[in-house]
Amino acid sequence: MKQILIIADGIVAKHFLQRVIETYVSTNEYTVVTLDRSILPEKIPSNFLIYQFDPTSYIKLSRILKRDFHEIFIIMKNRVDAEGTYHNIRRDDPMTRITFYNKWDIEFFNDLFFKDENLINVNANELIASRLYDFLPNVPVIAQNVGLGQGEIMEVSVPFGSAYVYRHIGTIIQNRWRIVALYRANQLLLPKPSLMIKPNDVLLLVGKPSVLESVFRAIKRQSGQFPAPFGEHIYLYIDMMKESALCIRNCLEQVGYLHKRIKGRNLVIRVANPGDPELLEEIKALDSPTVECVVDYRAREAETLIKEDVERFNIGLIACGRDIFDDRKYREIFYAMHKPVLQLSRLSMVQLKKLVLVLSESENMELISSTVFDVASQLDLDVELLDYEPDGDFGKKKEVLSHYENLANIFSKKLDVRHETRNPIRALEPEEPFLQVLPFTEGVLQRRILAYFSTDIEKLYFKLSRNPQLFVPVEIE
Repeated sequence: MKQILIIADGIVAKHFLQRVIETYVSTNEYTVVTLDRSILPEKIPSNFLIYQFDPTSYIKLSRILKRDFHEIFIIMKNRVDAEGTYHNIRRDDPMTRITFYNKWDIEFFNDLFFKDENLINVNANELIASRLYDFLPNVPVIAQNVGLGQGEIMEVSVPFGSAYVYRHIGTIIQNRWRIVALYRANQLLLPKPSLMIKPNDVLLLVGKPSVLESVFRAIKRQSGQFPAPFGEHIYLYIDMMKESALCIRNCLEQVGYLHKRIKGRNLVIRVANPGDPELLEEIKALDSPTVECVVDYRAREAETLIKEDVERFNIGLIACGRDIFDDRKYREIFYAMHKPVLQLSRLSMVQLKKLVLVLSESENMELISSTVFDVASQLDLDVELLDYEPDGDFGKKKEVLSHYENLANIFSKKLDVRHETRNPIRALEPEEPFLQVLPFTEGVLQRRILAYFSTDIEKLYFKLSRNPQLFVPVEIE
């Protein structure tokens, strides 16, 4: 975890904090110091620690600075306060990098009248002038404003310990992305196969945004992000009127194992329609700093209950038993949440050996690919792709297969590809326990009686529901 200190005041700080929360990163811990709580967003994630005091007070700020911060941001509206805060920090900590929001053209020097090398002085006036200049006709556009602005151009600093350090560029397979430039010691180096990547090099990448996100996580060793970007915590929904005690206990055991392996911070257990006092006490006994049991005694509608919980607890993964997911009403509720849903089965997740994905030509296969490899990495599962073609023409999904092979190389993950002419359900039914991953599309909502006449694996998901199944939404709300 990287510890980041943000000293915030004013409208720019308010927008910055909102942006940080919206682009949630589970590997960062944020400490925010502000005098005005009105600039804080309404919903604050659990990786934020808030302090309210005047940061120009050296005595108060020095207590916070006893912690080991990786970076410090000073974003304040008043010049005297901003300068005073900077000098307070440098009294105790001359080395930590400070990013300073500077709209007053201030220059900082140390005792020897040298510029602070660990200061990033963000000159707001220059940034605005540069952005306005880009709108003039017949002038070159600077790199930060080139492209679609959708993440297809990315700059990545290579840290010590990265799997990409001391590798020649020619040894890195680059499908659907390219290293187009390398910056070292403030010099531009054009990439060639023999060029070796070194720590602190900055790579300029161009490619498909979804692929670049995966490359970024691989370079930064951030494969364990799931359930982000869908949310932060894991949620188990239990209905005591609909599920047997045996099923509920099995779900509790399975989700407990999942909670230990998946990096969701907390587990929220929602109990609807409580009826069995003994079982209810067992569930309540699971309460801990990372497990919260909430019971609904008012018999509210499932849709209202789940929607409130998902928003209140910032849920990133919903888990439920097979009896719940079999009910089309619940599938529709979950689908509307735009969250991944794990249907738990009677098979223990401890026994899982592999993650299975039945391929289709749909673009949905690429949209869920990062989640596939992230989950496989956290659960330590091999990834198996089943390419089903009844006519034996296995070249139809060449692009999808190339995409997955590329990500497997990026994440250094074993990938098995099976070509089958048999019905994939018959091919998979007799196999050892596996986790099946499917795109959560409207096909999953179809009634079973109609699904029997389909060849769509998403509509026939229930044929393999003796195994746990993870349904991944193809869009985030």
